[in-house]
Amino acid sequence: SQGWMEKFGKRHYIKMNRIHGEAGSTDIESLQIDKAAIKEKIEAYSACDIYNFDETVLFYAAPPRTTISCQKFSGWKENKKWLTVGLLCNADGTDKWSDILMIGHARRPNCFNKNNKKQEAVDHGFSMYHYNSNDWMTRSIFHVFLHRFDRSMKAQNCKVLLILDNFSGHIVDYAPTNVELLFLPPNTTSHLQPLDGGIIWAFKAYFKRKQYAKAYQYIGMIQNDQQNKIGAIDKIFEIDQLWAMKWIREAWESVSAKTIENCWNATIFHFIEDKDSEGISKTIYWL
Repeated sequence: SQGWMEKFGKRHYIKMNRIHGEAGSTDIESLQIDKAAIKEKIEAYSACDIYNFDETVLFYAAPPRTTISCQKFSGWKENKKWLTVGLLCNADGTDKWSDILMIGHARRPNCFNKNNKKQEAVDHGFSMYHYNSNDWMTRSIFHVFLHRFDRSMKAQNCKVLLILDNFSGHIVDYAPTNVELLFLPPNTTSHLQPLDGGIIWAFKAYFKRKQYAKAYQYIGMIQNDQQNKIGAIDKIFEIDQLWAMKWIREAWESVSAKTIENCWNATIFHFIEDKDSEGISKTIYWL
């Protein structure tokens, strides 16, 4: 307990919020104009047939930037190895695509190879791995993803709605037969997009939990005079790309359907239903 401050916060429903630059630039008038069209499209589908897709950058080998200690210390050199991760889920959390889209910088990183034999990502069970020099989403990559998603829905005889932000890479020359696209208005993703409303945050938290558990294990080995087995101490947070890809899949599996459902209800569903702020869960977060 933090004494009177914590009690004051609970009494007045105050919580710690991170400031997002995109939210500050939102045109509220534009939201009001677009609301009817957005609501009409969403209400034509059941929750299980409404999907959201979004990309995020994951610095998979980065050490923590903060810690708890009795004294100051210099920390570690920043590690900028990263992957772009594309996540897809429906509104009730019953369908999280396990074949996650991932984008790296190389077709065959050294970590993919096994027993001196060159291997592809698909040899390790990752059929939606792509690569380019920027590790980022392109129209060609999204075209492949959308085509595959559309074929999957057609095979299941499902008609679904896919909500996307207005990133130019999402605009492709392909007309899906079983997937209707709904592009959110500019600068509204932090308000309306469920994946940006907490789902990606939860996914990254599960990933970091695995990374820190590994580092804690390595620290134990160092304390037991086994540092020669793991190398320099500043490497305890590092993992190779294949290891990161496996953890990405496991972290996504750990995100619960309830978390996904809550994030949908707090973002775009809350927006179209005109619910007042009293209807939102007032969880208090303290740092």
